[in-house]
Amino acid sequence: MKYNAFIDCKGSLAFELRFLAKATEKCSRYLYHENIFITPSESGIEGQLRGMATDGKRLHIVDPLDKSVMAYEMTQGFWRILKETRKPVVWAARLADTSADHINFPDIKRVMPNGEPEYETEFSGFSHSLTRHNYGQLAKFLHEFPDATAINLDYLHDLGTDFNWKVEWYGSQKALKFTELNRTAIIMPMYI
Repeated sequence: MKYNAFIDCKGSLAFELRFLAKATEKCSRYLYHENIFITPSESGIEGQLRGMATDGKRLHIVDPLDKSVMAYEMTQGFWRILKETRKPVVWAARLADTSADHINFPDIKRVMPNGEPEYETEFSGFSHSLTRHNYGQLAKFLHEFPDATAINLDYLHDLGTDFNWKVEWYGSQKALKFTELNRTAIIMPMYI
C-alpha cells in the first residue's frame, strides 16, 4: 500500500479517528472496509470534513470532524489508521491512489434508516467494570425494545463509556441508529 501523507494527531481528532477506526475491518477484500473515508461535511460549511468507516455490518460517521483536522492537514480521501498508542495519539496515513473504482465508498443512504422510528431510547454505554466476556448489561438494554433485536454486542461495547447515545429503533430486522453530538453509529441486525 502506498501512502502520500502521514499525520500523528491527538486530542479530539484522535478520539474521533479512534471511533471511526472501530468500524473498520482488517484483511478485507474491500479496501473501503479497511480505511476511513474523508469527504466534505454535510453541514455545508466550507472547509469542514466528515469521516466515515464501515466494515459492512456497521457504519460510523463523524460529521463534522474536529476543527483541528485543518491544522493536521488531513484531506479528502481514504485514510488508514496505522497505530493507536497508549497515549491519546493516533498515527494515520492517506492512501496515495484513491481514484480507482475498486475502492469507491458505498452509498450510505442505502443503510441509513429513514422515516419515523418505532421506538426511541437512550444508551449510556456500559460500566467500566464490564469486560468483553460479561455482556449481561448490554443484553439487558436490547430487551427494552418492542421486539427481539439481535445485534453484535461487541458493536455496542465499542460505543464506549459515559456517553448518552440517542437510539432510534426502526424494527427488529432494520438498522439501529445511535447519535451522540457529531457522532453516528448505524448497526445492522444479525439475521438468525
